[in-house]
Amino acid sequence: MLSMRRDSFSLLRESMRWRVALVLAVLVTVLMVALGTLNTRLGLQDTALLAWMVLGVSASCTVALLVLPRGIGGTIFFTAIAALLVGAVAFGYEHGRPMQHWAYILPPVLIFLMRSSRALVGMVIYGVYVSWVTSALVPLIEVVRFASGYGLLVCFMYTYALLQERAAAMLRYHSDHDALSNCFNRRTFNEAIAGLTASGGDRRCTFLLIDIDHFKAINDQHGHLVGDRVITQVAAELGRVLDPGVPLFRYGGEEFAIMLADADEGTGLALAERLRVAIAGSDFVGVLVMVSIGVAEWRANQGSVAAALGRADRALYAAKRSGRNRVVGDSASATVPIAERVEA
Repeated sequence: MLSMRRDSFSLLRESMRWRVALVLAVLVTVLMVALGTLNTRLGLQDTALLAWMVLGVSASCTVALLVLPRGIGGTIFFTAIAALLVGAVAFGYEHGRPMQHWAYILPPVLIFLMRSSRALVGMVIYGVYVSWVTSALVPLIEVVRFASGYGLLVCFMYTYALLQERAAAMLRYHSDHDALSNCFNRRTFNEAIAGLTASGGDRRCTFLLIDIDHFKAINDQHGHLVGDRVITQVAAELGRVLDPGVPLFRYGGEEFAIMLADADEGTGLALAERLRVAIAGSDFVGVLVMVSIGVAEWRANQGSVAAALGRADRALYAAKRSGRNRVVGDSASATVPIAERVEA
């Protein structure tokens, strides 16, 4: 199965998370210097010690953010902050000082760190933990007030995170898929090609280029709405034949593309014939629809991917010239013989 490159939204989110982490790390460092100095002058040695501990962690995280890859650095920073918030409450308990005000920082930290469902579990567990620790240091009414405020914050943060995830999923789908056929679009195809080229090693891939025969005549005779319906139904019929995990791309206009990872040309020809038969045998509600398919294999260190796509394109046009409704491979002997059919 081909591995797609990471989508643009994920890359943007990772970059923005890194920037937020870097800004927060600097701000926390400056704040802890001020708090540590102030508490030392006021003679509050325990809270001063906590401030110096947080300062050490934030300074280390700043270095990690600048040295490590952005994804790893961001994860380390927010994990460290979450651990500090757990430790701060325990530190306060040991020194008889309630630290429940620190708890309000954890929900947004977890939202940056993990998916909404796991973040919700973490927020609830942390809220119970802080309430239990605080109950030994403050009156019950203060615990109730904290729990109420914290609970509302959790509700708002979880709702925000859930909406963000749903919006991101919709954005990813519509940016990766063609609106008419629901196939992957040409941009996604180009990204898959780039990922294939960058993968290196002893890779190979077979390309199938599929074109609807006489599609212009279908549009001219039946109208563009019928033409759109034909494209949609052809995509659906092709998808039913393909195995799960094999991507189908709308290559352009009435043309589709398939990439078979680690498959030779013979495997591609066999699949192409099944696809051709499926389309020829489908009911398109009064419209005769057939496809021609060109097949070519690419191997690493044996020419570029672009050259393999060029061979598949030439094989497709050879299928068109030889009568349409047929499969032609890159090799001269790779034409799949079929019985003569009435052309659309």
